[in-house]
Amino acid sequence: MKKIILFILALCLCFTVFGGSAFAEVAAAEKPAAEMTAEELYRAGGEAIAAEDYGKAMEYYLLSADQGNAEAWRVIGNLYLDGLGVEQSSDKALEYYQRAGDQGDAKAMFNIAITYFLGEGVEQDYGKAFEYFRKAADMGDATALNNIGCMYEEGLGVEQDYAKALEYYQQAAELDDAYGNASLGDLYRYGKGVDQDLTRAAEYYKKASELDPEITSELQEPMNELASSLRQAGLDAFYAQDYGKALEYYQSAADLGNAEGLRGIGYLYQWGLGVEQDYDKAQEYYQQAADKGDIKALINNGSMYAYGFGVEQDYGKAFEYYRKAADLGESSGLASLGYLYEYGLGVEQDYDKALEYFTQGAEQGMPNAMFGLGDCCYLGHGVEKDLDKAAEWYRKALEAGYTPTEEDQTHLKEVLGDEYQPK
Repeated sequence: MKKIILFILALCLCFTVFGGSAFAEVAAAEKPAAEMTAEELYRAGGEAIAAEDYGKAMEYYLLSADQGNAEAWRVIGNLYLDGLGVEQSSDKALEYYQRAGDQGDAKAMFNIAITYFLGEGVEQDYGKAFEYFRKAADMGDATALNNIGCMYEEGLGVEQDYAKALEYYQQAAELDDAYGNASLGDLYRYGKGVDQDLTRAAEYYKKASELDPEITSELQEPMNELASSLRQAGLDAFYAQDYGKALEYYQSAADLGNAEGLRGIGYLYQWGLGVEQDYDKAQEYYQQAADKGDIKALINNGSMYAYGFGVEQDYGKAFEYYRKAADLGESSGLASLGYLYEYGLGVEQDYDKALEYFTQGAEQGMPNAMFGLGDCCYLGHGVEKDLDKAAEWYRKALEAGYTPTEEDQTHLKEVLGDEYQPK
């Protein structure tokens, strides 16, 4: 319901105003109105509207209409509907729209439909609105096809019928109507009259925004919500080890501008899951995600340099990525910085800074930062060696979900003894 009303208010009852250059050519000829063609008169009327001289505009449009210009009849109807240069009259507006429509002007039929749909100066009548949308659609108006689809989808003036809605939306979309594509996206997103298909919904939303960039602001919220759903669907498929499906969902999310979808694709390429392993592509997708504000992608790129995945191992570059992520508030970057400072990897060794970053990370609930503090206490890095304190931090890290490496397990066994039982 909302999308049809917004569309009507935004686009349908507008005037055609020609640029000054076209009118200047007419004016330069210094023709009296009686010698102007229907097109020249119509353009002169448009220029008069731009100058807010509605009385003069009416004169030009009437002369143009008398020469058989259907569009002029429609604009006269607009003037009457809005009471510009004439006394407001919805009846006269409908009369002139009908004249234009009788001469094959689809937009005039559309305007009649709008008038009844909104009840502008007439009693609101969805049945009549539907009738005139049909007439406009029969004349090839794509937006009318979309609005008929909306009326079937919502059951306005007709019995609710998702199959019919789909049919008309498809016809509008085939004519490259942005709203027709967006409406199809809605049907597939919610599974109305079709099997729910988030990927197809994303395709239609994307095409709608490409066809008409102005619709993007209206679609932004539903596109963001759909992208989040697609990203979650990708994550679910990933955990189910259906990596091909995960890639499909991540790609659809990425196509809608979702940074996490891009990161997900990068991860699949990094580890060769569902795709041929490609570190270059992994870095490329991580960088695209980071450019869109995904901080975790910075961590992933940092880790590729830290461990030498597809690149020469470079702790200095790893440090840059980790620090950038930490500066942007990513808590996992704090633990990674702590580790680099603790062992002097890519930076000068500094136990105090290591403790500082581990502490910040632990305060934000990061298991690896907690474990880092445990290691500092166990090894006496920056603090006096304290096995009790080490045990305390190790327990907290494990309770928070930390997965220890083989070296970590050695530390745990030495500090916790039989209390620690590897899973």
